[in-house]
Amino acid sequence: MVVSAAAAVVIGAVSPAFADSSSATASTDNDWTAKWIGRDTPQVAPELGKQNPAPLLRRAFALGKRVRQARFSIVGLGYYEAWINGHRVGDQVLDPPPSAYDQTAYSRTFDVTKSLRGGDNAIAVTLGRGYLSTPETTPTTLFGLSKAPWTQEPRLLAQLDIVFSDGTRHRVVSDGTWKITDGPTRDALYFGESYDARRARPGWTNTSYDDSAWETARVQPAPTKQVVPVDMPPVKVTDTFGPVGVTKLKTGTQVYDFGRTTAGWARIKVSGAPGTTVTLIYGEQLNDDGTVFQSAMLGPAAVSHLDSYTLGGKGTQTWEPSFTRHGFRYVEVTTSAPLTSFGIEARVAHTAVTSTGRFDSANPLLNRINANQRASLLDNMWGIPTDTPWRDRQGWTADAYLYLDSAALNFDVEGLYRQWLRTFRDSQRADGSLPVIAPNPGGLPLFNDPSWSGTLISSAWTHYQHYGDAGVLSDNYPAMARWLDLMRTTIATTDGLYTGFSFGDWSPPGAETGATVALRPPEGSLLTANADLFHEARLLARIARELGHSGDAARFDTMADALATKFNETFLDTDAGIYQTAVEAGYRQTSNLVALAYELVPDEHRDAVFANLVKDITDRGNHLNTGAIGTKLLLPVLTENGRADLAYRIAGQTSYPSWGYWVKQGATTSWETWSMTKKDLSMNHPFLGTVDDWFYQHLAGIQAAAPGYGKVLIAPVVPDGLRYASARVTTPRGEVASDWRQEKSRLTLTVKVPPGTPAEVRVPLPDGARSVTSDRGVPPVQRKDGYVVYRVQAGTHVFHVS
Repeated sequence: MVVSAAAAVVIGAVSPAFADSSSATASTDNDWTAKWIGRDTPQVAPELGKQNPAPLLRRAFALGKRVRQARFSIVGLGYYEAWINGHRVGDQVLDPPPSAYDQTAYSRTFDVTKSLRGGDNAIAVTLGRGYLSTPETTPTTLFGLSKAPWTQEPRLLAQLDIVFSDGTRHRVVSDGTWKITDGPTRDALYFGESYDARRARPGWTNTSYDDSAWETARVQPAPTKQVVPVDMPPVKVTDTFGPVGVTKLKTGTQVYDFGRTTAGWARIKVSGAPGTTVTLIYGEQLNDDGTVFQSAMLGPAAVSHLDSYTLGGKGTQTWEPSFTRHGFRYVEVTTSAPLTSFGIEARVAHTAVTSTGRFDSANPLLNRINANQRASLLDNMWGIPTDTPWRDRQGWTADAYLYLDSAALNFDVEGLYRQWLRTFRDSQRADGSLPVIAPNPGGLPLFNDPSWSGTLISSAWTHYQHYGDAGVLSDNYPAMARWLDLMRTTIATTDGLYTGFSFGDWSPPGAETGATVALRPPEGSLLTANADLFHEARLLARIARELGHSGDAARFDTMADALATKFNETFLDTDAGIYQTAVEAGYRQTSNLVALAYELVPDEHRDAVFANLVKDITDRGNHLNTGAIGTKLLLPVLTENGRADLAYRIAGQTSYPSWGYWVKQGATTSWETWSMTKKDLSMNHPFLGTVDDWFYQHLAGIQAAAPGYGKVLIAPVVPDGLRYASARVTTPRGEVASDWRQEKSRLTLTVKVPPGTPAEVRVPLPDGARSVTSDRGVPPVQRKDGYVVYRVQAGTHVFHVS
C-alpha cells in the first residue's frame, strides 16, 4: 500500500488543535482550524465546455487507536461529494445550499465513526461549481453569475474530529498537506455536466490508491466572511422512474418521454466502445421536428441543459451527473457511435422536506391542481426556493413569497425559508437597498421594487405565522427596517409615492401572446408597487410592536397612513368605484384586489369597489384576469367578502385562463403563464398555483389564528356542487384537520385540534339549515355571517348540521 508522505505519521496522540475541545461535535464558526484549499488557477475559462475540470482532493492518514466517535464537517464550494475509505459521506446531493457565498457559506457535519478503522484511512472529496462559478455566456450575462462577487474556482474546507476509546482526541484538517488533481468531470450548473470515463481514476477514494503523483493543494484565502452550520434538510434523490415512450428521430438519436415534468437528471446504463460519447439534451417541450426544445434565453440551441458521458473501459457502465440539475420531461439522446446496450431513467432531486399537508375533495380537478402545485413546489426547492428549474433557476424574491403559504401548508419548509431569508438579508447593500433575486449575483441592477425586494418583510411575517418562531422576525428586523426607512426617504422626494421600477402583477392573461415575451401587466406596475409598499409598512409596524420597537412602529404606521391617503388620491376613481392607473389599459382585477386585501379602500367605497371586482369576473364568464400578485389574493378576497360561490366557480374553470385549462392541456405541474404560447416560458413555476392556499385555508378552512398555530381557526366554506373537502396540516403543535361532507340533508364537519391549542370552529350553515349539534355537547358561542361559532379544545370534534 502507498500513502502520501504527509500522512505517514501514525495518529494516536492528542492533537494540540483539538486538545481543548469538550466533544467531537459539529464545527461552529469559531471552531474551525481547517484551511480553505483548492487550485491557484484562474477562475473559469470563458468558453463553455472548456471550464477547468472538477478537482479531486485526498488526504491519507493512519490511526493507531480505536475510534470511539468521529465527526466530519465540510464546506465544499460550490458543491461537493465526499468519501471516507471509499464510503460515501451521506446521501445528499447538490450540497451545500446556494448562498451569498462572499458573506455566508454553509457547513454540514456527519457522524462517520463507522467509516474509520485502525491503520490506514483516506478522505476523498470532489468539488463542483454550482452557483459559485459559471462560464461567461447567456444567461450568466443576464444574471451576472460569472461576475458575481463570490466567483472563483471551487474551494474546500473540511475537518475530521476524532475521539479515541481512551478519551484522547485528534483533528484531521484541510490544509497544505492534501493532494489535488484534475477529475474526469467538467460541470456548469446552467448548462450541464460532461464526464470522460477514460480520465477516471479508479479507486481514488480508497486507502490503497497511490496519489504520490498528484499535486499538493494550496491554501487559499477564505472565500466567505462566515461559515454557519446548515439548518435545513439537504437535497436528495427522492424518486427514480423510467420513460413512458421513446421516439427514434434518426440514426443515433432518440427522444425519451418520461410522462411528466420534473427536475433532476437522467441516469444511464450503457455499454459500447471506449471513446463513444452519449449526449443528453433535456427539456420540457418538443420542437416541431420532435427534437427537444432549448430556451433561446439561455444561449445557443442544445446548450442550456446538456450532459454528456464518454465511455471508458469495457462492460456495462452506469453514470449520472453530480453537480447539475435540469427541468425536463423529455431527454434527447444522441450517440457518437452505435452502442451495445443502453438504458435510461429519470432521477428526481429536491430539498428533502417532509410532507406535512394533505388536501382532498370530491372534485378531481381540484385534487389534480393541488398535485400539480405540490410537484412544482418540490421541483423548485433545491437549497433555496427558486422560480423554475428550467430557465432562470434563481431565487426570485416575490416568487418565493407568493408560494410560501402553499409550500408551508404542504411541506415543512421552516428551515429552507429561514435559511433563505438569511441569504436575502446577506444580499442587502450598504445603503439598505434590497435586490429582486437572492442570492444576488449582481447582473440585474434592480433593487427596491416593493413587490419583489419588499417581500423580505412579508416572507418573514408569513414564516412567523406558520411556524411561530419570533427569531425569524428579530433576525431579519434590522435589514427590514433599513430598507423601509430607505423607501420612506425615497418616496418623500417623489410626492409621497414610489415611482421607480417594479415588475408589478407579473404574468397576467394575454401577456404571453405578444411578439416577444413581456410579462409585465398592461396597466403598469405602480399601483401594485405602492399597495405592496403600504402593506409592508403596516406589517413592519406590527412586527416592530411585537419586538418592542415602539418608536419604529409609530414611524412605519405614519408612513403607511400617508401612503394610503396618496394611494387613494391617485388611483381611486370614486365615481366608477374602481382603482386604475393613468395607463390606457382599462380597469384590471388586481387593482381592486390589492386595495381590498390590504384594507386600503375607504369604508364608504368598499361595497362599490368589491361589486365592481365581482362584475368584472362575471362579465368574463367567471374567469380571473390576474397575474401572480392578484392571483394569490383573488379567491381569499372573494371568500372573505361573502362570495365563496364565485371563488369556487373560478377554481373549477377549465377554459383559458384557469388552472383547469392547464390540466386540460396535460399539465403535471404549475405553469409560469396562463398558456404556453411561447416555448421560452416555464412549465414548472409555482407562483400562479397559489389557488392551493385557498384549498387549505378556505375550502377546508384551516387557518393559524395565532403565530405557529398557537390558536386555530377552522372556518370552511361549502360551495354548491361540491360534496366534500378535507385537509390536514401538521403544525408546530400537532396535526390540525378539517373534513366536511354533504350527504342528502345533512352536513357533517369533523375537526381535529392538537393538544394545548384552543380553536374556534365556525360551522357553515347552508341554505335551509335548521339545527347544529356537537357530538361532545359543546355549546355554541354565537351565530354570525352564516356560521355557528364554537370554542373547543384539543381532540376530535364532530358537528352535524341538519
